[in-house]
Amino acid sequence: MTLRRFRRRQARAQVVLYGHKLTGNLLAIHRYISACEHDIDLAFLTMDAAYHRQLLAAGIHSVLATSFACQALLRRADVVISDHGLHALSWMLGTPGLKFVDVWHGFGFKGHHPDEFRLLRRYDEVWVDSPLQRSFYVERFGFAPERVIATGYARIDALVKPGADRAMLRRQFGLPESGKVVLFAPTWQHAGLGSGLFPFGASPQQFYAAMAAMAARTDSVFVTRAHLNAPIHETGDDARLRFLPFALYPDTEALLQCCDVLLADWSSIVFDWLLLARPTVFLDVPPPFPVGSTLLPRHRYGERAASLDDAVDAVERYLVQPQNYTTHHGAMAAKVREEVFGHCADGRATQRCVERLMRLLATAA
Repeated sequence: MTLRRFRRRQARAQVVLYGHKLTGNLLAIHRYISACEHDIDLAFLTMDAAYHRQLLAAGIHSVLATSFACQALLRRADVVISDHGLHALSWMLGTPGLKFVDVWHGFGFKGHHPDEFRLLRRYDEVWVDSPLQRSFYVERFGFAPERVIATGYARIDALVKPGADRAMLRRQFGLPESGKVVLFAPTWQHAGLGSGLFPFGASPQQFYAAMAAMAARTDSVFVTRAHLNAPIHETGDDARLRFLPFALYPDTEALLQCCDVLLADWSSIVFDWLLLARPTVFLDVPPPFPVGSTLLPRHRYGERAASLDDAVDAVERYLVQPQNYTTHHGAMAAKVREEVFGHCADGRATQRCVERLMRLLATAA
């Protein structure tokens, strides 16, 4: 490869993180390495000039993909870790001395066709959420078994062992430091399937009027967090209704720790939330996935709401008496947690990811 023809061995390894945002698994790995004594230089590679400037202002080493600095970075890189594909970097797969690792961004209900993973199967390693997810990658999607490692997703450590001050986290999102918070997190409506952002045929006005009334009765705040591909929309003037889009508030794990009840449909966020053992209300709507499901309806471990009125009633009940959720659904939630995560939800997922990274660096040419 011309780009790396004059590459020399370096005293410090160069690791490149690449994704939509420095969040999720990438952020957890970045924080862990930055806090430890490793001979590793980290850089986040982005195609977003505005986000690049934002990272630089926060003191994070960011490189813009369209800059000359990007060429220098890729020339000296030892490992690239991505969580949402490679895009323009795909041509570099197979480059001698350069390893590629995938940490993906979700494990949930969405089904996949093996062809979707043609590029990903060429990665050197894929670090997955659990032994169950590993079995799907190997048995359903055609990955070589030795390339798929059940490390656990690094981001879930913050949910298994939350240590941040909840009031401080709420301030980051502009939420009240006290009182209850409900999170509404619908999934992406793939290929136009499904009922759209709002369930049961409700208009935005109907949906938010019902949720605002419920929030007033329970002295709570109702937060909408749509999928990162969904457009930003308005929730109205009611201070109890908030919209916190991924583009502006990318730290999903911090947001989850701020909330008390989750209202969701088929979003993979329900499994991250599962680790907090807090009430979950599932909207009983058809899955919007064109290739069926990976995880199954039986993995919907919480309350199910068959109408907008049911959803309001369930959320309100569990805001007022959250202990009843454990009585009704705690055993099923624990069973699903064990099946979906296995041994990987132990608070050591990031450590295992970094251990795998060190092995790759030790073998880099």
